[in-house]
Amino acid sequence: MRAMTRRNFLKQAGTSLAVGISSKTLVAGSSHATIGFKQKELAEGWRVKSISPRASLDPSLLTEAASGRGEGWFGVAQMPAMVHDVLLAQGRIEEPWLPGRAEKCQWVAEQDWLYATTFSADAKNHEARLRFLGLDTIVDVYLNGKKIAGHSNMYWPLEVDVSNMLLALNTLVLHFHTVFDRSGGKSVPIEYLDGDRSRPVRRPAQNYGNYLGPFPSFSRVGAYDRVLLETSDEARMTEIVTGASLDESLIQGAVKIDVAGVGHVSSLDVHVRLIDPDGHSVGEESKSVKLQNETFTTSVLIKTDHPKLWWPRGYGSQPLYQAEISLLAAGRPLHTERRTIGFRRITMPEHLHFVVNGVPVKLWGSDWVTPDWKTEVWDQSRVEKLIALAENANINTIRVWGEVVSPRDNFYDLADAHGFLLWQDFTDLPLAPDEESRAVCRRESELFLKRLKHHPSILCWCGKNEAAMWFYKDYNNDFKDHGPWPGLAAAEEVGAICKRLDLDRYYQPSTPYNGAFPNDPQKGNTHGYTNIWFVPGYDFVNFASEDTRITAPTLESLKKFMTPEDRWPAGYSTMMLANNHIPYPKTWLKYTTSESWKKTGPVEQFYDATDEAGLVYRLGMSASLYYRDTIERQRRGRDATDTTSQRRCGGYLAWKFHDSWPQIYSAKVDYFLEPYHVYYALRRAYAPVLLSFDIGTYIYAWVVNDSTEPVSGNVKIQLLHLDRNEFTREITREVTVPPGESAVVVRLDQAGIASFRREHILFGTFTANSGRVLARSSALADIERRISFPDARLDVQAKGKTLTIATDKFARCVTLEGEGGGWLFDDNYFDIVPGEEKTVHILGEKSQGRIRIKPWYSTEGASLDWKT
Repeated sequence: MRAMTRRNFLKQAGTSLAVGISSKTLVAGSSHATIGFKQKELAEGWRVKSISPRASLDPSLLTEAASGRGEGWFGVAQMPAMVHDVLLAQGRIEEPWLPGRAEKCQWVAEQDWLYATTFSADAKNHEARLRFLGLDTIVDVYLNGKKIAGHSNMYWPLEVDVSNMLLALNTLVLHFHTVFDRSGGKSVPIEYLDGDRSRPVRRPAQNYGNYLGPFPSFSRVGAYDRVLLETSDEARMTEIVTGASLDESLIQGAVKIDVAGVGHVSSLDVHVRLIDPDGHSVGEESKSVKLQNETFTTSVLIKTDHPKLWWPRGYGSQPLYQAEISLLAAGRPLHTERRTIGFRRITMPEHLHFVVNGVPVKLWGSDWVTPDWKTEVWDQSRVEKLIALAENANINTIRVWGEVVSPRDNFYDLADAHGFLLWQDFTDLPLAPDEESRAVCRRESELFLKRLKHHPSILCWCGKNEAAMWFYKDYNNDFKDHGPWPGLAAAEEVGAICKRLDLDRYYQPSTPYNGAFPNDPQKGNTHGYTNIWFVPGYDFVNFASEDTRITAPTLESLKKFMTPEDRWPAGYSTMMLANNHIPYPKTWLKYTTSESWKKTGPVEQFYDATDEAGLVYRLGMSASLYYRDTIERQRRGRDATDTTSQRRCGGYLAWKFHDSWPQIYSAKVDYFLEPYHVYYALRRAYAPVLLSFDIGTYIYAWVVNDSTEPVSGNVKIQLLHLDRNEFTREITREVTVPPGESAVVVRLDQAGIASFRREHILFGTFTANSGRVLARSSALADIERRISFPDARLDVQAKGKTLTIATDKFARCVTLEGEGGGWLFDDNYFDIVPGEEKTVHILGEKSQGRIRIKPWYSTEGASLDWKT
């Protein structure tokens, strides 16, 4: 490891205020000599330069940085920006996700990098701080030629006291050290500074591997969030921790605000005002505080009767309140912050079965990862599009995966506003038995809780992803029991902090966890590794926080990041033989990860592919079949012969929602924001009202109602003969299903549909008495590769942003594609039967273009020149 001088690690800002991302700061103006609290973003005039690795900067480099002259500097058009962002904008590197480019970019992370800028400041003796909200990762900070701080934690901001250090014109230099030790001739990640375990380098392990997509890896470096200069006189708040609660009657809400701060005056007041969703003040409280050694702490409680209740998506609206917290001196506002809150009461009467505001809520959703591994700079537009896609997919719950940097608080604001419930992993806690790791866990979990606990969207906390299960003998390749889990003591300490700071929320030490073994689907929560292990009891799970099946992005997306010879090598065949058991070309291996060939859906049920488009279809439809069957079974919640009304599954989350990098693995939305086949399978399987065929020894038709009202109407089941193109049998049943329940409508053989030839299609509709179709379903009576599908012809009509599609014969996997890419349809890759009219809405920003609509097995499709 290269020699490094011992860094002066100043106190890291980590409170909900100091983190700054979640707070809304209202800077107070004043006509007095004091300035109150002011915040200035240092976003202009930055430049970057590569230098060879070194322990510190010599005076000549610092002088060069201050002057803005010298060779090798690149201007930064917009901050924040990581080094790869700057180099890409300057044309010095190509898109790193293009074939082979990630490997060509490895030199970037093996160099040291300088960021430099100049800024003006009031040179008077105000209190002043520099706050760096996101630094990746080992960095020294120089102000006016003097080193003032060091930092090695990407997960938490750095705050540096620069009182009495500022000049009228200042030079700020950030020296980012390489995170690799190359002393042995190879790039080895630095885990601890100078080997000192009390000084860990805290950043995601994903920088050093290909799980999220980069091959062989892609390690980032630079400033990924804002750099702020803060000044204040008299007093300021240093920590604000906000919590909202609702009593059992759901009538009285309470908001508790804990405030800490510093000051130099004899008397201060903390004033809190509660503002309702319509902007009206519904409560105010003030509290005088006394300074001791120039610091203070206080708590303020506001109660409000009959608050508007916050509900998860699909169960009601999401009214949000604002808590406005002001620090006053003699009535003058010095510093004001706001926190968004919502009033809801969540209980857990059964393990991982949740009740919100007295209503049982089933959790259907997916897992959130880094939006873009190329850069950690937050892209609000990209995140908003992903959130809109999650809404369209009927998702109400998102698990935030903790093995990467947690999302900015803009994400949590969006979740609050759109009604998503969040299973929140703590960020990459090192749950280990040594005291240094436990100290990190205690410190960072407390800061994390204080930062986020006011968000009504957060459902529960989780210590770490898959920390416990790998110590169990059944989940290790050596078949040895490595337990008991050595991280348990650290996880329990985190749980004690949760109990102290956020008593009402559920905390789980790891995921999966609980039950007879760490991945027990019956009693705990499970990660769906049934493609690698036999897992007993997986028919009806208690809760699935992950379930993985791999597939491929659309062919147009594959063409963007794969070479033609890799997509479909010369002479390749999809025949699965003893020496060719991988269900895709071996040239795909560098675009995928984690034994993905074992994690496909039932590809053996589909025709062998003869080209790359056919392979995308085969992988996509087999994964869709797995997710459809699994999700519908979990939503039904019990065997058809079970006479109780119990639904054994509290929730199911499909791994993962989106790609962070172009790859072939398990996402539902690809890197280019194009939905996979499986995205639409999830959308249909997660529909609030579901009509489901349960095909086993007998065939049952079910209705599942996860809406808020009873559903009533007529269920019609038909058999469509593919060759004759006619419905041969039909049964109908009247049905009413209360909210939150599932019900068997009919066992088909007991109602007139007993034995039938397998070239039939099962088709069902659930129609309300008003004539509105509440749900529909179709199912094959045989595996796909044994069925001859008709050459269906479509009739397509357009009105505004709505397409109406009909067919003359059964149309398998009707596929909509818009010219030029970037199109979004509310449904896609669906089946249609004759006599049915399918409505598809065009979403997104497109206003015109050519759309092609074609069933997969048809020789021709329909084309439409569409314009709003």
